[in-house]
Amino acid sequence: MLIVSKKNKGIPIIDCWYAEHALAMDGVIRYQESEKPIGARPEKFETLLSDLKEDEETILSHYSKNCRYEVRRAPKEGVVCAAKCGKEITEQDILTFTDFFEQFWASKGISYNEKEKCRAMMRQYAAAGAMALTTASIGEKLLVYHTYILDKQRVRLYQSASQFRTDESITTKIVGFANRYLHYQDMLFFKNVGKEQYDWGGAGKAEDVESITKFKESFGGEPAVFYNGEEVRGAMPKLYHAAAGLVGRLTGGKD
Repeated sequence: MLIVSKKNKGIPIIDCWYAEHALAMDGVIRYQESEKPIGARPEKFETLLSDLKEDEETILSHYSKNCRYEVRRAPKEGVVCAAKCGKEITEQDILTFTDFFEQFWASKGISYNEKEKCRAMMRQYAAAGAMALTTASIGEKLLVYHTYILDKQRVRLYQSASQFRTDESITTKIVGFANRYLHYQDMLFFKNVGKEQYDWGGAGKAEDVESITKFKESFGGEPAVFYNGEEVRGAMPKLYHAAAGLVGRLTGGKD
Protein backbone atom coordinates (compact mmCIF):
# COMPACT_ATOMS: atom_id res chain seq x y z
CA MET A 1 0.00 0.00 0.00
CA LEU A 2 1.17 3.52 -0.83
CA ILE A 3 0.02 6.69 0.95
CA VAL A 4 0.98 10.12 -0.41
CA SER A 5 -0.56 13.20 1.17
CA LYS A 6 -0.55 16.97 0.92
CA LYS A 7 -2.53 19.78 2.54
CA ASN A 8 -4.91 22.16 0.81
CA LYS A 9 -6.02 25.03 3.04
CA GLY A 10 -4.91 22.94 6.01
CA ILE A 11 -6.98 19.90 5.00
CA PRO A 12 -5.14 16.62 4.34
CA ILE A 13 -5.66 15.38 0.77
CA ILE A 14 -4.57 11.74 0.82
CA ASP A 15 -3.91 9.44 -2.14
CA CYS A 16 -4.03 5.81 -1.04
CA TRP A 17 -3.02 3.16 -3.58
CA TYR A 18 -3.83 -0.56 -3.30
CA ALA A 19 -5.57 -0.35 0.07
CA GLU A 20 -6.84 -3.55 1.65
CA HIS A 21 -9.05 -1.65 4.11
CA ALA A 22 -10.20 1.89 4.91
CA LEU A 23 -7.68 4.23 6.51
CA ALA A 24 -8.24 5.39 10.09
CA MET A 25 -7.21 9.02 9.53
CA ASP A 26 -8.98 12.31 8.89
CA GLY A 27 -8.89 13.94 5.49
CA VAL A 28 -10.17 13.68 1.95
CA ILE A 29 -8.97 10.18 1.06
CA ARG A 30 -8.80 9.16 -2.58
CA TYR A 31 -8.57 5.38 -2.88
CA GLN A 32 -6.81 4.29 -6.05
CA GLU A 33 -7.05 0.65 -7.08
CA SER A 34 -8.09 -0.66 -3.69
CA GLU A 35 -8.47 -4.40 -3.20
CA LYS A 36 -12.19 -3.99 -2.39
CA PRO A 37 -14.81 -1.21 -2.65
CA ILE A 38 -14.08 1.59 -0.16
CA GLY A 39 -15.66 5.00 0.23
CA ALA A 40 -18.47 6.74 -1.60
CA ARG A 41 -19.58 5.40 -4.97
CA PRO A 42 -16.58 3.14 -5.62
CA GLU A 43 -16.04 2.29 -9.26
CA LYS A 44 -14.52 -0.84 -10.75
CA PHE A 45 -11.14 -0.40 -12.39
CA GLU A 46 -10.01 -3.09 -14.83
CA THR A 47 -6.32 -3.54 -15.52
CA LEU A 48 -3.64 -6.11 -16.37
CA LEU A 49 -0.91 -7.36 -14.05
CA SER A 50 2.47 -8.86 -15.01
CA ASP A 51 4.52 -10.95 -12.59
CA LEU A 52 8.01 -9.51 -12.07
CA LYS A 53 9.12 -12.39 -9.84
CA GLU A 54 9.63 -14.51 -12.96
CA ASP A 55 13.02 -14.62 -14.69
CA GLU A 56 13.73 -12.42 -17.71
CA GLU A 57 13.16 -15.10 -20.35
CA THR A 58 9.87 -16.17 -18.80
CA ILE A 59 8.66 -12.57 -18.71
CA LEU A 60 9.51 -12.24 -22.40
CA SER A 61 7.86 -15.57 -23.23
CA HIS A 62 4.45 -14.17 -22.25
CA TYR A 63 4.69 -11.52 -25.00
CA SER A 64 3.05 -12.10 -28.37
CA LYS A 65 5.31 -13.17 -31.24
CA ASN A 66 5.22 -9.71 -32.85
CA CYS A 67 5.84 -8.03 -29.49
CA ARG A 68 8.94 -10.16 -28.88
CA TYR A 69 10.21 -9.31 -32.37
CA GLU A 70 9.85 -5.57 -31.81
CA VAL A 71 11.50 -5.76 -28.39
CA ARG A 72 14.50 -7.55 -29.92
CA ARG A 73 14.61 -5.26 -32.94
CA ALA A 74 14.69 -1.96 -31.01
CA PRO A 75 18.31 -2.11 -29.72
CA LYS A 76 19.47 -3.02 -33.24
CA GLU A 77 17.95 0.29 -34.34
CA GLY A 78 19.97 2.12 -31.67
CA VAL A 79 17.26 2.53 -29.06
CA VAL A 80 18.62 3.13 -25.54
CA CYS A 81 16.53 3.21 -22.35
CA ALA A 82 17.06 5.03 -19.05
CA ALA A 83 15.21 5.25 -15.72
CA LYS A 84 15.08 7.55 -12.69
CA CYS A 85 13.20 7.02 -9.42
CA GLY A 86 12.13 9.26 -6.56
CA LYS A 87 14.53 12.06 -5.70
CA GLU A 88 16.73 11.23 -8.70
CA ILE A 89 14.03 12.99 -10.74
CA THR A 90 15.07 16.64 -11.06
CA GLU A 91 12.96 19.73 -11.61
CA GLN A 92 14.34 19.90 -15.16
CA ASP A 93 13.25 16.30 -15.76
CA ILE A 94 9.72 17.25 -14.70
CA LEU A 95 9.64 20.36 -16.88
CA THR A 96 11.00 18.49 -19.91
CA PHE A 97 8.54 15.63 -19.50
CA THR A 98 5.48 17.84 -19.12
CA ASP A 99 6.47 19.89 -22.19
CA PHE A 100 6.88 16.62 -24.10
CA PHE A 101 3.54 15.36 -22.80
CA GLU A 102 1.80 18.58 -23.85
CA GLN A 103 3.26 18.28 -27.36
CA PHE A 104 2.18 14.64 -27.50
CA TRP A 105 -1.44 15.60 -26.91
CA ALA A 106 -1.18 18.55 -29.30
CA SER A 107 0.05 16.19 -32.03
CA LYS A 108 -3.25 14.32 -31.60
CA GLY A 109 -5.22 17.56 -31.88
CA ILE A 110 -6.04 17.66 -28.15
CA SER A 111 -5.34 20.62 -25.86
CA TYR A 112 -3.60 19.59 -22.64
CA ASN A 113 -4.64 21.97 -19.86
CA GLU A 114 -3.23 20.24 -16.78
CA LYS A 115 0.50 20.84 -17.14
CA GLU A 116 0.91 22.69 -13.84
CA LYS A 117 -1.26 20.16 -12.00
CA CYS A 118 0.84 17.35 -13.47
CA ARG A 119 4.08 19.07 -12.45
CA ALA A 120 2.84 19.54 -8.89
CA MET A 121 1.81 15.89 -8.67
CA MET A 122 5.16 14.69 -10.02
CA ARG A 123 7.08 16.85 -7.53
CA GLN A 124 4.96 15.50 -4.67
CA TYR A 125 5.33 11.86 -5.66
CA ALA A 126 9.02 12.14 -6.54
CA ALA A 127 9.76 13.71 -3.15
CA ALA A 128 7.93 10.78 -1.52
CA GLY A 129 10.01 8.27 -3.51
CA ALA A 130 6.83 7.11 -5.25
CA MET A 131 7.47 8.25 -8.85
CA ALA A 132 9.58 6.80 -11.65
CA LEU A 133 10.37 8.34 -15.04
CA THR A 134 11.74 6.25 -17.93
CA THR A 135 12.80 7.14 -21.48
CA ALA A 136 13.66 5.53 -24.78
CA SER A 137 15.84 7.49 -27.18
CA ILE A 138 18.10 7.27 -30.21
CA GLY A 139 21.14 9.48 -29.75
CA GLU A 140 19.94 12.83 -28.43
CA LYS A 141 16.41 12.30 -29.71
CA LEU A 142 13.80 11.34 -27.10
CA LEU A 143 11.21 8.97 -28.55
CA VAL A 144 9.10 7.71 -25.64
CA TYR A 145 8.42 8.63 -22.02
CA HIS A 146 6.77 6.49 -19.34
CA THR A 147 5.92 7.55 -15.80
CA TYR A 148 5.07 5.21 -12.92
CA ILE A 149 3.58 5.22 -9.42
CA LEU A 150 5.58 3.04 -7.03
CA ASP A 151 4.57 1.29 -3.85
CA LYS A 152 6.64 -1.22 -1.90
CA GLN A 153 5.87 -4.18 -4.14
CA ARG A 154 4.05 -2.81 -7.16
CA VAL A 155 4.81 -0.46 -10.02
CA ARG A 156 1.86 1.13 -11.80
CA LEU A 157 2.09 2.62 -15.31
CA TYR A 158 0.75 6.16 -15.04
CA GLN A 159 1.53 8.03 -18.29
CA SER A 160 2.96 7.15 -21.68
CA ALA A 161 3.81 9.54 -24.51
CA SER A 162 5.66 9.44 -27.84
CA GLN A 163 6.64 12.21 -30.18
CA PHE A 164 6.69 10.70 -33.66
CA ARG A 165 3.80 12.77 -34.98
CA THR A 166 5.85 15.98 -34.88
CA ASP A 167 9.20 14.61 -36.09
CA GLU A 168 9.37 13.46 -39.72
CA SER A 169 12.83 11.94 -39.22
CA ILE A 170 11.39 9.28 -36.89
CA THR A 171 9.11 6.63 -38.36
CA THR A 172 6.09 5.29 -36.53
CA LYS A 173 7.61 1.82 -36.80
CA ILE A 174 10.78 2.81 -34.91
CA VAL A 175 8.73 4.53 -32.21
CA GLY A 176 6.60 1.40 -31.88
CA PHE A 177 9.76 -0.69 -31.42
CA ALA A 178 11.03 1.81 -28.86
CA ASN A 179 7.80 1.84 -26.87
CA ARG A 180 7.63 -1.95 -26.58
CA TYR A 181 11.33 -2.15 -25.75
CA LEU A 182 10.93 0.50 -23.06
CA HIS A 183 8.13 -1.48 -21.42
CA TYR A 184 10.34 -4.57 -21.39
CA GLN A 185 13.35 -2.68 -20.02
CA ASP A 186 11.11 -1.00 -17.43
CA MET A 187 9.89 -4.39 -16.26
CA LEU A 188 13.46 -5.65 -15.90
CA PHE A 189 14.55 -2.47 -14.13
CA PHE A 190 11.73 -2.68 -11.59
CA LYS A 191 12.28 -6.41 -11.15
CA ASN A 192 15.94 -5.73 -10.33
CA VAL A 193 15.07 -3.11 -7.69
CA GLY A 194 12.74 -5.54 -5.92
CA LYS A 195 9.27 -4.83 -7.32
CA GLU A 196 7.07 -7.90 -7.72
CA GLN A 197 4.15 -6.76 -9.87
CA TYR A 198 3.74 -4.55 -12.94
CA ASP A 199 0.30 -2.89 -13.17
CA TRP A 200 -0.49 -1.76 -16.72
CA GLY A 201 -2.58 1.17 -15.47
CA GLY A 202 -5.91 0.21 -16.97
CA ALA A 203 -7.36 -2.11 -19.58
CA GLY A 204 -10.70 -0.61 -20.49
CA LYS A 205 -13.05 -2.05 -23.09
CA ALA A 206 -14.54 1.22 -24.37
CA GLU A 207 -14.03 1.95 -28.05
CA ASP A 208 -11.77 4.96 -27.43
CA VAL A 209 -9.22 2.86 -25.48
CA GLU A 210 -9.67 -0.49 -27.22
CA SER A 211 -6.46 -0.22 -29.27
CA ILE A 212 -4.44 0.75 -26.18
CA THR A 213 -5.79 -2.26 -24.29
CA LYS A 214 -4.89 -4.57 -27.18
CA PHE A 215 -1.35 -3.16 -27.12
CA LYS A 216 -1.09 -3.88 -23.39
CA GLU A 217 -2.55 -7.36 -23.80
CA SER A 218 0.26 -8.24 -26.23
CA PHE A 219 2.60 -8.33 -23.19
CA GLY A 220 0.61 -11.19 -21.66
CA GLY A 221 -0.55 -9.68 -18.36
CA GLU A 222 -3.34 -11.26 -16.34
CA PRO A 223 -6.70 -9.42 -16.01
CA ALA A 224 -7.44 -7.93 -12.58
CA VAL A 225 -10.17 -5.78 -11.03
CA PHE A 226 -9.60 -3.06 -8.42
CA TYR A 227 -11.76 -0.19 -7.15
CA ASN A 228 -11.44 3.59 -7.11
CA GLY A 229 -13.36 5.61 -4.52
CA GLU A 230 -13.28 8.55 -2.15
CA GLU A 231 -13.92 8.88 1.58
CA VAL A 232 -14.09 12.05 3.67
CA ARG A 233 -13.30 11.64 7.38
CA GLY A 234 -13.39 14.33 10.07
CA ALA A 235 -15.49 17.45 10.59
CA MET A 236 -13.19 19.97 8.89
CA PRO A 237 -12.49 17.78 5.83
CA LYS A 238 -16.25 17.28 5.42
CA LEU A 239 -16.86 21.05 5.49
CA TYR A 240 -14.00 21.58 3.01
CA HIS A 241 -15.34 18.86 0.72
CA ALA A 242 -18.88 20.22 0.83
CA ALA A 243 -17.67 23.75 0.04
CA ALA A 244 -15.51 22.47 -2.83
CA GLY A 245 -18.50 20.61 -4.24
CA LEU A 246 -20.63 23.75 -4.08
CA VAL A 247 -17.94 25.77 -5.86
CA GLY A 248 -17.74 23.04 -8.50
CA ARG A 249 -21.49 23.18 -9.15
CA LEU A 250 -21.45 26.95 -9.43
CA THR A 251 -18.38 27.20 -11.68
CA GLY A 252 -18.48 23.96 -13.60
CA GLY A 253 -15.32 22.65 -11.97
CA LYS A 254 -14.01 21.39 -8.64
CA ASP A 255 -11.16 22.69 -6.51
